[in-house]
Amino acid sequence: MLTETFHSIATAARNVFRNWPSLLLIAAVYASLLALLYLFVAIREATLPQVILTFVFAVTAPLLFFILQTMIASGNAQQIAKEGAEAEQMTAGLLLKRSLTSFWKLILISLPLIVLAILIAYLLGRAQNYFGQNINEPAISTHTLAPAANTPPARPINWRVALFSTIRYLAFGLVLPLAAIHLWVATMRDGLGGAVRRIATLLSRAFAPQSVLIYIAGFLVFAVAPYFLLFKTTQSQHAWLELSFLVARLVVVFALTLFGWTITVRALGRLSSSPQPEPANEAA
Repeated sequence: MLTETFHSIATAARNVFRNWPSLLLIAAVYASLLALLYLFVAIREATLPQVILTFVFAVTAPLLFFILQTMIASGNAQQIAKEGAEAEQMTAGLLLKRSLTSFWKLILISLPLIVLAILIAYLLGRAQNYFGQNINEPAISTHTLAPAANTPPARPINWRVALFSTIRYLAFGLVLPLAAIHLWVATMRDGLGGAVRRIATLLSRAFAPQSVLIYIAGFLVFAVAPYFLLFKTTQSQHAWLELSFLVARLVVVFALTLFGWTITVRALGRLSSSPQPEPANEAA
């Protein structure tokens, strides 16, 4: 299984970097999405034009997000069986046209997952309040012995907080994204109706061991590594050198998140497109 997993990732990476015009288009859309999110946060709602811009950005950002995901999910030749040999050399123009005309399908197929995400967040919040646990409040130590003068008291593990955090991370970091990727890929390959009809099969494939392994390997690239790079400060006596380090880290984070996510989706798309072995019929 490990050999097949890394073979799928390597093949997906080769396909991603083989078509540079499409990759540059995806990078441009991703950069536009980041700029839009920054402007949405940076603009203050003080005047009427600023309020209108904030509303426009709030509507445009989700649309741009789904256009980006449509580009990524539909760009792999192995995932587009209906286009045959034409998909091997999908141009940037064809990819843009396909994304602008099909992104609404990803929105529709994602609506149940969005509702489920809201429901999970609500239920976890209610459960956390019910048990009287606030994840931001420090746990109270139960040690009776006085600590040393310069030694902070040891804090016991708050298992309730750890449980809620684990469920939250698994739901929003693994289960929902993995299900969404398989639904997006199937929607671009088989159409919205075909994905809806096969939703049970798609979800069972989404949480198969090889699928989870591919996602975890990609998660280390597009999430874990960028997190440490982004929040790891580099101290320097020279302001320009420190600024250069910051710019370099931002560029690397941009590349890791974009390429890591794209390759992960393409690898999962190859896995989803591969025929699954049928169970052997039992003798009567």
